[in-house]
Amino acid sequence: MSSVVRSTALRAGGACVRCRKGKTKCVYENGRAPCKNCAKGMHECYLPSESMAHAHGGVAPSNRQQRPRESLPNERIVPTSAGDRGGPPSVGASRHVSTTNEKLTPELLQECERVINKTLPACVAFHKPSCLQQLKNASMEWTLVNALLTTAARHSPAMIRRYGGQLGGAGAAEHFAQKAGQLVMQSLASPSLADIQALCLLVIHEWGCREAVRAYIYLGQAARMIQMYRIVSAQQRNSDPDQFLQDESFRRTLWLIYILDCFLTSSPGRRPALSTHDVVDVALPCADMNFNFGSPVVVRTISGAAPSHAEPGAALSEVGEFGHIVLATQAWRNVVEMMTTTTLETFDDQRCLGLEADIDTLRQSLPPHFADKPGQINLHITMGSGYTYAMIHCLLNCGTIFVNRRRILQVVTDENFTIDAWRMASHTHMQTVDRIFAASHSIIHSLLALEHGADKDIMVCFPIFMLFSAFTAGSTVAYLTLKGLAPSTVTESASSIVRDSLRLCQDGSESWPLVTPWARHLTVMSKVLRDMKVLGRDREAREDSRATMHATSPHIKDDMATPPDNTNPEAMEFDTVPPNSTAPGSQPPNAASPGLPTPTIEGAGGSEVGETPLVRRPGITTINGGSVGAVDTRVATTSPPPHATPVLQHQQMKVDSPSAQSSVSNQGVANAQGASVPPGGADAVDMTANELCQAFERQLLELDDLAAFMGGGV
Repeated sequence: MSSVVRSTALRAGGACVRCRKGKTKCVYENGRAPCKNCAKGMHECYLPSESMAHAHGGVAPSNRQQRPRESLPNERIVPTSAGDRGGPPSVGASRHVSTTNEKLTPELLQECERVINKTLPACVAFHKPSCLQQLKNASMEWTLVNALLTTAARHSPAMIRRYGGQLGGAGAAEHFAQKAGQLVMQSLASPSLADIQALCLLVIHEWGCREAVRAYIYLGQAARMIQMYRIVSAQQRNSDPDQFLQDESFRRTLWLIYILDCFLTSSPGRRPALSTHDVVDVALPCADMNFNFGSPVVVRTISGAAPSHAEPGAALSEVGEFGHIVLATQAWRNVVEMMTTTTLETFDDQRCLGLEADIDTLRQSLPPHFADKPGQINLHITMGSGYTYAMIHCLLNCGTIFVNRRRILQVVTDENFTIDAWRMASHTHMQTVDRIFAASHSIIHSLLALEHGADKDIMVCFPIFMLFSAFTAGSTVAYLTLKGLAPSTVTESASSIVRDSLRLCQDGSESWPLVTPWARHLTVMSKVLRDMKVLGRDREAREDSRATMHATSPHIKDDMATPPDNTNPEAMEFDTVPPNSTAPGSQPPNAASPGLPTPTIEGAGGSEVGETPLVRRPGITTINGGSVGAVDTRVATTSPPPHATPVLQHQQMKVDSPSAQSSVSNQGVANAQGASVPPGGADAVDMTANELCQAFERQLLELDDLAAFMGGGV
C-alpha cells in the first residue's frame, strides 16, 4: 500500500504565538513559516521560544549586547559614521530602514495600521497602500514608525499601560517621540519625505503636551526640510510611472505643514513658517480614490488657478477631501487674522459680514455628500471618513462662531449698552445668536456621533482642533446665556451644549494636557450657569405658589408680603408690639446677636452702612492656564453658633450646608482650579454671572483663547 503524501503538516516546534492565542491548529506548507493562519492574515509567524528574541530585535537574550543609554531630546547626538551623518537616500543606515535587527511586534504593527487607516492627519496626508505595504515588509523608515507609534499611544489602552505609567497617554507617546526626534536630528543633511512626515506628527505631539516652543521650532524645521526636499526632488524628476504618487505625497505633506502653520501662528508675535510663495503654485490634494490608486489628475491651486506644471487646456479635477480641509483652514485663518488685527476702535462690521459670506460660499461648494445635514456624519462614519467630515465642519463652524461672537462683543462693550436696548433690537441680534447656537450644536453633534461610532477596544482621542471647537462652542453658549443675550426658550439647549462640551474637554485632557485649562474654564462657567438656573427655578416656584394661593383663597392674607398689623385695637395684649420697642426676651432690631452677621438690606444703592460685607473671590482662571485671582467654588459648611435660635439655625443650615453630591462636585472644581480659601474664609461667595461675563469678555478681547489654543502663548 502506497503512502499518502500530505500537502500540509503540523508544525514540528509546536503552535506559533498567534495560533496559541487564537487556539487554532497551526499548519504550515512546505515545512517552513509562515503557517496558513498567519499567511492568510499577513501576520508575522514565530514560536514562543522566539518571542523574546522577536520582541528585542531578533537577537537571542544570551547574545544580545548591552545597548547604550538613549539620549534625551535636549542632548546632542554625535554621529559616528558616514551613514549617521546622512548620506543619499539609497544608504540604508542613514534612512533608518527597519532591518532584521529591529522588528515590530504584531500588536505594535496593528496600532500603526490603525493610525494610517483611521487617525487624522495620517489617514489623509499619507499614501495608505504604500505605508501599509512598507509596514508588512518591514521597509518603513524607523523615524516614521516611531512617529506613528507616538500617535497610536494616545489611543491604545495596552500601550498606555505598558509605556505610560502614571503619565497616561502623554507619557506613552513621549516614549516613542524621543526615539523619533533623535532619528530626525540625524537626517537634517538629507531629509526624506518620511522624516518630514514624522516631524509633522511630532509637532502635534509637542503641541498637545503644551510644549509650545518646541512645537513652534519643530514646525519651522519641517518647513525648511520640505523646502530643501522640493529643491532636490525637482532636480531628480524622471519618467517614473510612480512620479504622480511621489508628487502628490509631497503636496499633501506640504499642505499638512500649512495647516499646522495656520494653527500654531494664530496669535500676534509668531511669524508663519511658510510664505505665500511656498503654496501659491501648489495644487490642492486630489480625491483620495485617485491618490490611493495612483490615477494622475490635475487639481486647482488654493487661489483657484491651474498650477504652472499643468498642460495648457488640461481639465481640472475636483478638489479632494483633504483639499476641503485646507480650504476650510484658510477660511478659519482669515477670521483669526481679522480678530488679531482689529480693535474696538477699528472694528468693521462689513468685514465680518464678508468673512461670514466666504464661509457660507465654501460650505455651499462642498460636494453633496459632505453637506452639513442631519445624520450625514453617520454615513461617513460607516464609510471610514467620519473624522474628515467632522474636521471640515468644525473649522467652518468655529469660524462662524468667531465672527458672530466678535460682532456681539463690539455691541456689549459699548458704554451705552443695556439689556433692554438689546431686546428691543431683537430681530437683528437674535439672528446672530441663532447662528452661534446652530454652529455650536453642529460641532457637538459631530463629536458625539464620532464618539458613539468609535471602536470599543480603543480610547477616543479627538484631534486638538476638534476639542478646541467644542470648547469654543460651550464657552460662547454659556456666555450668551449668563449675559442674558440668548432667549429664555433656549436655556435647556444651552445647558446641554455646555454639559457635553465640558465632558468632551475633560475626557480630552486625559490624552492632551493642552486641553486641561479649557476644561477648568468650562467647569467654572458650567457651575455658574447651573447655579443661575437653580435660582431661576426657585424664584419661579415661589411665584407660582404665591399665585396659586391667591387664586384659590383670595381673602387669605399673604403673611410673607404683608407686615403684621400692630395698630389693631382688638388685638390681644401679648400680640401687640409697641413701636420702637422689643418683644420680651428679644433684642432690639439694630442689635446684632453675638456670633451672627449683621443683617443687611440690599437696595439700588448697595448695602446699608454697618453691614459686614462678604469677601468676594476675584477673577477666574484664564483660558490659557494662568490665574487672575483664583476661584474657589467650595461652599461653606460651618455649623451655626450654639446660642442661635432654632429658626436662625434652620435658615443658616439651609444656606451653609449643601447636599453631599454638590459638596463633592464643588470640592472637585476647587481642586481642579488649584484655588485656596480666600482671606474671608468659608463665608466668601462665588463670582456672579455678570462678573464672570465681564472677565470672559476681557479675555476674548485680549485673545486669551487663541493663546490657549497655541499652547499657552510664547
